[in-house]
Amino acid sequence: MSHDAAVPTIGIIGGGMAGLLIATQLLRDTRTPVRLRLFSPEAELGRGLAYSTANFSHRLNGPCKNFSLRPGEPLHFADWYSRRQRIMALPLEDVAPQQFAPRWVFGDYLRAQFAEALAEAAPGVRFEHVVAHINDVLPDGMGWQLQDDQGRRYSCDLLQLALGVVPARPRMDISPHIAGRVLQGPWNPAEVNDLARLPDILLIGSGLTMLDAVVALEAAGFKGQYYNVSRRNLVPETRREVTPWPDFLTSYDGPVTARALFSRVRAELHRALESGEDWQRVVLAVRPHLHRLWRAASTTERRRFDRHVRAYWDIFLHRMPVPSAAVLQRVRAAGRIHFIPGRVQSLSAAGQRIATRIRARRDDRHITVDGVINCTGFEYDWRRTDSPLVGRLLARGLVTPSGMGAGIAACPLTQRVIGRDGQVHPRLYTSGVSLRGELYEAGTIGELLRQAVLLSSQLREHLSPLPAPAIALPTL
Repeated sequence: MSHDAAVPTIGIIGGGMAGLLIATQLLRDTRTPVRLRLFSPEAELGRGLAYSTANFSHRLNGPCKNFSLRPGEPLHFADWYSRRQRIMALPLEDVAPQQFAPRWVFGDYLRAQFAEALAEAAPGVRFEHVVAHINDVLPDGMGWQLQDDQGRRYSCDLLQLALGVVPARPRMDISPHIAGRVLQGPWNPAEVNDLARLPDILLIGSGLTMLDAVVALEAAGFKGQYYNVSRRNLVPETRREVTPWPDFLTSYDGPVTARALFSRVRAELHRALESGEDWQRVVLAVRPHLHRLWRAASTTERRRFDRHVRAYWDIFLHRMPVPSAAVLQRVRAAGRIHFIPGRVQSLSAAGQRIATRIRARRDDRHITVDGVINCTGFEYDWRRTDSPLVGRLLARGLVTPSGMGAGIAACPLTQRVIGRDGQVHPRLYTSGVSLRGELYEAGTIGELLRQAVLLSSQLREHLSPLPAPAIALPTL
């Protein structure tokens, strides 16, 4: 047991959505004394990168009916959001289940669910938010010692890693003279407002982060030109509400290869289009099979899919919320956004402006802009982050990269971490995008909720010799 208490201690590193969902589920489910210690430097839990944007133009990329955090209550968030709108006298854009809520408001919902679970926790179940940067983890007998950046130490019996995501950093040369005009994402309102006064903005990457940048800049009054550079120029599709296409993968017995599955899905897309149906129905029919097919694929095939297919699949699966898509459409119709295929090679000072060198297929291209926003999404390879904690976990072999490089090696069914020695740690767990190499859609809201339910059962069973309460787990 832990060194500083008579009750077992569960440590959770990470105060974003993944970490707070696990804490919430444990508070709801646990009926025996336990201490939950969540370590996060942020004062507000649950925000993370996704839900810390205070720009109400940054929406969830699906309607409210898809974002309930209560298993078995699909309209829980929609009903909560409807009540919130009435209390705040906000305009009703549509019936609540069909609305695309601001991401900040969803963060409020997540925090409200946690507060409710904390208020209703069983006697002896205690929660502590330790406001600290954990930068080292050491095995300590049957438990763990954690150390923060001030040298303080903490003990726990079981440890959960919920480290979340960090923005990807484009691999290019950036002159230090222009660093202040190169934003690592479009989520800081003050930084975006500063850029909105400039004439020409370069957006690197064409996915949903690019959409966030355009929406934020337009809301800040930007009137200039956008230059969007990405390797394939793939822009997400606008979400349409459709019913799933008839299932065609349950009986699939062909090879689980990127080529074979891509061909099978493409054939079904052609069938839908030829019959006058919306091709987005096919995407909905594929999604329930993603985890099963991913687990059945070899590491070689996973890498091949990641390299050649994932970019296309992502623009079909992670579609644009309708209000944000309307903003982008207006910008395109006005001729204010220019899509350039290629990779940005360097950014350098050119007087008061920024000279950009772009490597295209046939030759280099040069453009001059006034500000830059990195819209390349998130970094999933732990070896490329600058986190002291991640570096030490890797150096000690407590964690090791997954076979395909994204996230870390772990058992997808128990979420227990696998170390460099190939052994499963009995008291170290992980969740969220760290499982990206093992679970195809490891970071979606529905998947994070499923992981939290599963982990709650696992952790409680580990701490007590008594059987954990029976619980229906969502399937992979």
